[in-house]
Amino acid sequence: MKTVLITGANKGIGFATAKKFLEAGFAVILAGRSSEKLNSAIQKLDYKNAYPFVWDISNTDIAEQKIKEAAENFGQIDIFIDNAGIVTYHDLDGCKMLGETEESWDTTMQTNLKGTYFAVQKQAKYMIENNIKGHIVIVDSLMGFTSKADAYSISKWGIRGMIYGAAKKLAPYGICINGVAPGETATEILRQKENEFVKINSPRGYRAMPCEIANDIFYLATSNNLIGTIINSDGGASL
Repeated sequence: MKTVLITGANKGIGFATAKKFLEAGFAVILAGRSSEKLNSAIQKLDYKNAYPFVWDISNTDIAEQKIKEAAENFGQIDIFIDNAGIVTYHDLDGCKMLGETEESWDTTMQTNLKGTYFAVQKQAKYMIENNIKGHIVIVDSLMGFTSKADAYSISKWGIRGMIYGAAKKLAPYGICINGVAPGETATEILRQKENEFVKINSPRGYRAMPCEIANDIFYLATSNNLIGTIINSDGGASL
């Protein structure tokens, strides 16, 4: 049985992805900042091979330690899904750039970009050291492909570049790195109830459900010929 480690897994896309892998027979480590929320997620999933794991990726000093700890406790990590991310809201007269503060910038970058970078780096080192031909899927965003000037969007532009660069550098080691760039998705990050149907101005006409993004993640994490691919799962919004 292969093992998957998913960050930001207690809700939204991360939770839906955990469910997808569990249904397919994988062992899944659900990582997040709150043990209470993780335990609640585990109870909802109700699978014996689902494990809670407290890890805040913004604390980059412990990234290597946490990956080793997860492997020692739950088995070899074959697939790593980096999904953790945050959004800060600091608009000024409708302009996020004018409302951004140094604090909101630093907080966003620490988790979304720096945290992601070092989590992926340490996971890749772990795979290489243990001769694991594995998969890493990074959750980016449609904002990483659009002209925006707020910290969240800029962090996602950085992740986009990292996916391309890391995929090229690590493919010779047998590590497949890819990404998913969701458009508007029915999660709490958009200040709505999970899986709530919401109409939007896009070709599809409504927000994606977390399970739909999870399907894309699963596809990338089980393909050996996709390298440096980012799926724009946005309902046609980028057209």
